Amino acid sequence: MRCDRWVFFWALLLATGCAGAKDARSPSTSMPMEPGASYSRSMAAESNGGTRGSREGPMAAAPPPPPSQARGPADASTAPRPDSAHTGALLVYTAQMSLAVFQVAKGIAQVEALARELGGYLALRDNTRIVIRVPRGRFNDALGRIETLGDVTNRNVNAEDVTDEYVDLEIRIRNARAVRDRLQALLANASVKDALEIEKELARVTTELERMEGRLKLLRDKVAFSTITVTFQPVDTAPVRANSMLLPFPWLQQLGLSTLLSVHQ
Repeated sequence: MRCDRWVFFWALLLATGCAGAKDARSPSTSMPMEPGASYSRSMAAESNGGTRGSREGPMAAAPPPPPSQARGPADASTAPRPDSAHTGALLVYTAQMSLAVFQVAKGIAQVEALARELGGYLALRDNTRIVIRVPRGRFNDALGRIETLGDVTNRNVNAEDVTDEYVDLEIRIRNARAVRDRLQALLANASVKDALEIEKELARVTTELERMEGRLKLLRDKVAFSTITVTFQPVDTAPVRANSMLLPFPWLQQLGLSTLLSVHQ
C-alpha cells in the first residue's frame, strides 16, 4: 500500500514536469520580443501611421509656406511700381515768346512753316504776332527751334491740369444722356398735358448736354495741341548819326581838320 503511494507520487511529478516543459516550448505573449522583431514592428507601425495620416487630410502634410516665402524672384517684376509725376494727367500747355529780329515778316513765315512741319497748324497771324498749334509731343521741340530765329526777350510757359474738369464733364454727360433717354421714353406714352412739360424739360436737358459735350471737345483739343504765341519786335537798323568831332586843341579846328577827317558817302 505504501509502495502504491510512491508510485502515484512519482507519476504525478512526472506529469507536472512534462506540462511545464510543454509550456516552456510554446510562445507567450508576456515574453519580450527579440530586438530585430521589435524594430521591424515599430517601423511598420510608423509606416502605417504615416499612410493613414496622408489619407486623412492635411494633418500629415507639411504646412504651406507663408506668402512672403512663396514669392520668388520671378514675382518681383509683377510688383506694383510707383508712377512718375503727372503720369496720366491731362495737361494743357501754352507758351508766349517775344523775339527781336531784323525781318519781322520773315520770322512769322518761318514760324508758320515750322508749325506745319511738326504736324500743327496756324491759329492766328497779324503784322507782328503769330499763334500756332502743335501736337503736345512736339511742344518742346517747337520752342527750341523758335528760339533760334532771333533774340529771345521774353519767354513764358504754362501747364494747366484739367484732369478733374475732364472727368467731371464725362460723368455729367453720361448722367444727362440717361435723363434724356428716360424723358424720351416718357414722352412716347405721355398724355397731351404731360407731353408739354416733358418736352420743355427735354429741351433744357438737351441744351445742357450739348454745352457740356462742346466743352469736353474743346478740352480734348487743348490737351492734344499746345498753343504757342510768338511776338516779333523789329531791331532798329537806323544809321548812327555823325557827331561833330572834338579836337584836343582849338587851333586844329581852325585849320579845318575836322572837315578833312569826316568821311561822307
